[in-house]
Amino acid sequence: MTTQRIRVWFRKSERLRYISHLDVLRAWERSLRRAELPLSYSQGFTPHPKLAFGSPLPMGFSSEGEVMDVTLDERVELPEFIRRLEEQTTPDLAVIRAEEVAPTAPAPQAAMLWADYRLSLPIAPDRAAAIVGEFMQQDSLLWREERGERVREYDLRKACAWLRSKATEGGTELEMRLRADQELTARPEAIVTALFPGLTPPLITRTNVVLDDQSPARDLWRRVGQYQ
Repeated sequence: MTTQRIRVWFRKSERLRYISHLDVLRAWERSLRRAELPLSYSQGFTPHPKLAFGSPLPMGFSSEGEVMDVTLDERVELPEFIRRLEEQTTPDLAVIRAEEVAPTAPAPQAAMLWADYRLSLPIAPDRAAAIVGEFMQQDSLLWREERGERVREYDLRKACAWLRSKATEGGTELEMRLRADQELTARPEAIVTALFPGLTPPLITRTNVVLDDQSPARDLWRRVGQYQ
């Protein structure tokens, strides 16, 4: 029987940008075991700790806001959990914060709604601001992606909640929030290709993931038309 579920937010530094999602999972498994936490394990021939992550970070990306759920068989106070885990991690793959969630809450990947990104481009800030402004004023922008035999078409504008630009040394920094739910995951490379053809960001950082906030009170308010 599940006793406790803790949601951990962590960073993946630029030094680890070419480490795969599977490698990250294995690193956390080792860290959690070394922390001697009362992990809950899967059933079967090769039991594994019950860990659930948000959508995998693409290879080559860094992150300041990845999320992982850890299931425990015995309760551990949150400060003690964080302390023991931090002792087994490094600044390149480090705990940012942790919180307890209901054992019945949806897994992070199933609850994801949006993902925030940051990247820099070698383009004049005034020109970038004009292009970003024009994009945000559009009602839609149909986009087609081809990856091998897979082709998908979607509205890139509606997949972008917001897009901002600001001047930086040597160019422009872009920040954006893109859809990352079960129906559509938009990637920041699509925004760059659509708005700034020929440019490639040297590094893309996922700064945060937005999860669906499950709240019985909020759902009740929505049913009676009192929540916006």
